[in-house]
Amino acid sequence: MRMYKTGFDYLSDELAMLEQGIRLLLADFESRETDGQTPAMMRGLVVNPADIERSLQESERRGEPDALAWFRQARLEAEAEFEKAAGASISEGIFLPFAYLSRAFQLTAWERRCVLLCLAAELDPRFESWFGYLNDDVTLRAPTAWLALRLLGDSAEDIHSARRWLAGHSALGKFVFRADKTAAAADRSSLKLPLRLDSRIVSFLLETERLDTRIAGVASLHGTDDPAPGLLFDEQLQESLRKAVGMERTRYENGEERQAGAMRQLPFIHLSGPPGAGKKLHARHLAEGEGRPLLLVGLDKLAKEADTLAEQLKHIVREAILSGAVLGLDEGAGDLFAQEGREGADGRFTGIRAALCEYADSLHFPTAIWLSRLERRPSQLPLPGKAVWIHRPIVIPEAEIRLHLWRRYSDGQAVDGMLRLLADKYAYTAGQIAGMYRQARRIADWSGRAEPSLEDYAAASRTQVQHRLSELAVKQALVRQWEDLVLPVEPMELLKDACSRYKYSETVFHRWGFGSKLPYGRGLSMLFAGPPGTGKTMAAEVVAGELGLELYRIDLSRVVSKYIGETEKNLRELFAEAENSGAILFFDEGDSLFGKRTEVKDSNDRFANMEAAYLLQRIETFDGVSILATNLLQNMDEAFLRRMQAIVKFPFPDAAQRELIFRSLLPKEAPLDEDLDLAFLAARVDASGGHIKNIVLAAAFMAASEQAPIGMKHMIRATRQELHKMGKIVVKESFEPYI
Repeated sequence: MRMYKTGFDYLSDELAMLEQGIRLLLADFESRETDGQTPAMMRGLVVNPADIERSLQESERRGEPDALAWFRQARLEAEAEFEKAAGASISEGIFLPFAYLSRAFQLTAWERRCVLLCLAAELDPRFESWFGYLNDDVTLRAPTAWLALRLLGDSAEDIHSARRWLAGHSALGKFVFRADKTAAAADRSSLKLPLRLDSRIVSFLLETERLDTRIAGVASLHGTDDPAPGLLFDEQLQESLRKAVGMERTRYENGEERQAGAMRQLPFIHLSGPPGAGKKLHARHLAEGEGRPLLLVGLDKLAKEADTLAEQLKHIVREAILSGAVLGLDEGAGDLFAQEGREGADGRFTGIRAALCEYADSLHFPTAIWLSRLERRPSQLPLPGKAVWIHRPIVIPEAEIRLHLWRRYSDGQAVDGMLRLLADKYAYTAGQIAGMYRQARRIADWSGRAEPSLEDYAAASRTQVQHRLSELAVKQALVRQWEDLVLPVEPMELLKDACSRYKYSETVFHRWGFGSKLPYGRGLSMLFAGPPGTGKTMAAEVVAGELGLELYRIDLSRVVSKYIGETEKNLRELFAEAENSGAILFFDEGDSLFGKRTEVKDSNDRFANMEAAYLLQRIETFDGVSILATNLLQNMDEAFLRRMQAIVKFPFPDAAQRELIFRSLLPKEAPLDEDLDLAFLAARVDASGGHIKNIVLAAAFMAASEQAPIGMKHMIRATRQELHKMGKIVVKESFEPYI
């Protein structure tokens, strides 16, 4: 049986048959030329009486046999042969774009011929001259509706049907033709409007583009010829998705909706989870399981202007139909619709919903996949009327699975004990673990180390989180260590126990099964209480450094709002971003947010209590690390105190502790005078660590200005200034014999 080796071979046969019909029309046109008619070179520019007479004669001859009568029958026979050869080629795996296009858009025989008619001018410049001649207009060198109606039909009935196929709501009008919006087109009748193929249809038929370049910046096509990486875990999730989609298709095929000709059911799969959890990977595997590509669209990259957005969505739907793809819609890293506001979100929702309806109505087995970082209700998604919502959350894998991922990505090059520590410490997704290991290797290579250290992994971990905490909080630099923290034994032990609680949470909650008994309250919440300057902020920095996490100090001016509900909204976003990034939230002056609830005397009290109640619930369900600091423990609500895993009291330092603070604040590089008596200063300066820091720094600047080592005279001057700031009376005799 005859076969086509390439798509162009198939096109060549179809175009050769089309050329025969056009040549017959040209010959018929020439045979009717009479003396006195407009010369060929002037046709389309002037009209004389002979032209009018010729057009009247053509009207009278309608219904009579014409020059195309025998050609129509020959065309039907030739097309049947072409179709057999195309079918044989396709069965052997040869891709024929024109045959695929016809099937994808369910084109009739007349529509297929119309596409070929328009394509002819793209392949052979001779057709442009012929079209101008046949249109009786040298300025109209493209096929027109009138020419298509005369040349392509098999019967008189085709002319009536073809007008419907040329309308804007048909597949030709929506996806194949491009609209001619020029001023010249507006002055023509509908029969004389030029028919031109959209550039993507031309590139598809000629196989010059894999993806429409107009959407290349917002969409990517993952074909079956480029298999997705294998699933390392969660195979049962993939199986459940395939089963759900298969059941919905079976229900539609066997149900009354199919017989009623209703729009096809659209399985709408919603995958939610943190970045790197594998949402895109699962989407690719689901598409591959159906033997179809995945067209993945970045919603955050789409235009915001309504007309441009509508044009982009039209191109996207056409591309999905052309490729027979599963349509994936990815929100991206942020809360896309919340950022745009309600009005912008509604407009975008409307456009996306209309595009999904078009996609569902045009494809035989449509499937849409929505990817989001946040879980959403059906009302928060642009679901078409016939969509079937299938939601599957993808969570951070447990520690044992994370250990398996660490072993795989490190390829056995790291110590297993180190990997187990990393798996327990960093509750990261598979993508984040892979990125973290690669970055840690780079850091180690830059430093000349054979293997990454814990510090390298900690630095690498901070490159794997994407969040917007900097908009609501201030990132704290982590430069202090345990030796910089001067505290009594008991609070120091409480801090270290709290760090151990975080480090071994995986062991207790998952390996030992306590998680099944505690559905919430697994996070670490600490309260630091004590006078100003006693080391609460320093302790928060030390804890963050020990745990290898970023520390963000909450900026209350960005969180608290006078408008009802805004504070809760900001807090909700704050905790959500912290859970996404794994950062520590540090509420300095926490009593302003976590203070005691009061008796309701007016509306302000009621809304203040609502904010406190929301915070109470949110801090208990927060799975991360939160630290509250207060100078006034007695002002804290008892309900908050009960939910704190550790309450660390920072006492005012005694003389021995003040001496240690003085020593810890003096760097090894600083020049010190022999007369420097830190024990003497500590005994006479009744101040907290914060004030001592001010004294040491002021003394260093005084000594630097004199180009001298730091001595007692500098320390005493700085001390007197600081005590004056504190409102204390300085007795001169207290510092004798140094003054």
